[in-house]
Amino acid sequence: MNDRGRWAIRLTAAALLGLLAWWVSRPQADTFTSFEGEAFATHVRITYRGPVDKVEVFRAVDAELDRIDAMASTWQDDSELMRYNRADDPGAFELSSELAGLIDRAKQIEAQTGGAFALRPDGVSIDLSAIAKGYAVDRVVELLQSEFGVTAGLVDIGGEVRAFGDGPKGDGWRVGLYEPQDMPDLPGIAAPTLQLRDISVATSGDYFKGSHILDPATGEPVVNDLVSASVIHSKGAAADALATALYVMGHEHGLAWAEDNDVHAIFLLKDGRRLEHQPE
Repeated sequence: MNDRGRWAIRLTAAALLGLLAWWVSRPQADTFTSFEGEAFATHVRITYRGPVDKVEVFRAVDAELDRIDAMASTWQDDSELMRYNRADDPGAFELSSELAGLIDRAKQIEAQTGGAFALRPDGVSIDLSAIAKGYAVDRVVELLQSEFGVTAGLVDIGGEVRAFGDGPKGDGWRVGLYEPQDMPDLPGIAAPTLQLRDISVATSGDYFKGSHILDPATGEPVVNDLVSASVIHSKGAAADALATALYVMGHEHGLAWAEDNDVHAIFLLKDGRRLEHQPE
């Protein structure tokens, strides 16, 4: 069963189990509702405030993630992106305006980072994996706001997070960055906890996914002094792509780039240090 199927099944099962309690005690405007699932081969958690029908939100989020997967997936052979990559004449392939816009945004970030973020990691096919989750986060937030009138929430897709409005304590949302796991040889590294409001954070690193990030300059897995690089940005798509780029750069080049481009970035190093550039 593919990951989309697992997501739909988890949503359906959760909906069926929770229907009776939901109808008996409908959430009030100042209460928060959460649900979890899987999409894009990763974990999804969504929390929102308000008296919005949970089952309707389930269905809408499921449909939106399925739509994005069908557009930008590199795992589905029939996705729009994969059909474009296989086209004999890409210039004659009529891209949707949404996918064309996402590719253009990826191209801008590629140029902005000097190729540290690569649109074509293999040099041939377009791969949007390093921006698609962040883009999905942005789209789900927009869905919650425009379709359901949600004014406060937190969307987390595989560690790519966007928070808006105030959390349960009324002071934004407290979000902890990924901490190194299963790395006993490293000195203790304390990942910071961030207070977010109307902003996104994304983290890139190999310590929780294996050596999956390639250095575009060599085509080989990244080898440097970083455990992770995190970017705090107004948009999830940009945070996602820039976190990958800064991780590829390493802490010295990455920190200098963040300072030059006024980007809020946090680096966790293998020697236990934590470095941060926060724009004034």
